[in-house]
Amino acid sequence: MGSGESTEKLGQRVIVSKERLKADLESATQRFAYLQKNSPQTLVSMMQSVSDSFATCSPFLESTLLIAWLCDPVKCKNTVLRACKKVLRAPIKDADYDWFRSYIFPSNIWMLKAHTDEKFMYQELLDIGNAMSTNIIANMDSIYQHLTLHPKWHQVMAIKNETLVARQDDAKVGLLQEDGLRNVFEMKSD
Repeated sequence: MGSGESTEKLGQRVIVSKERLKADLESATQRFAYLQKNSPQTLVSMMQSVSDSFATCSPFLESTLLIAWLCDPVKCKNTVLRACKKVLRAPIKDADYDWFRSYIFPSNIWMLKAHTDEKFMYQELLDIGNAMSTNIIANMDSIYQHLTLHPKWHQVMAIKNETLVARQDDAKVGLLQEDGLRNVFEMKSD
């Protein structure tokens, strides 16, 4: 696949996502206006439902999240980011991460801002990831520094690299040994 084709597909995905976001926001705005006029208590219940879902890593409806966002964007932002920090903090629990990938990550909320002068939500998520990786990198650097102080560190570093298997399709590994697979692999590499 050429880069032009890939860029075109990415552009199509962006257009489709923008249209989906616009349609979802219009629908949520209409529902929000109706509930605000006819049933304000329902909005309070929806906000609580979203908060409870995020606190317990439970499923929620995207439309409910968007209505909650329209109701109180700052509270909703804080709820979402708090849950993201909790889920992405080590050790990561499989069930919580699956919930994050299924319900939070594909949400339209990442393309919204709590206030016009703030960052988009996806930028906030990237900041969380960067902050967490900074701690991990600092810990790894500390471990490395500690290891270099060991009296036998130079002996460990003196060990020469030795390549036993250079390729995945090496006979010693056992991968891609069938003729059909090797032919396909060779055609792709040509």
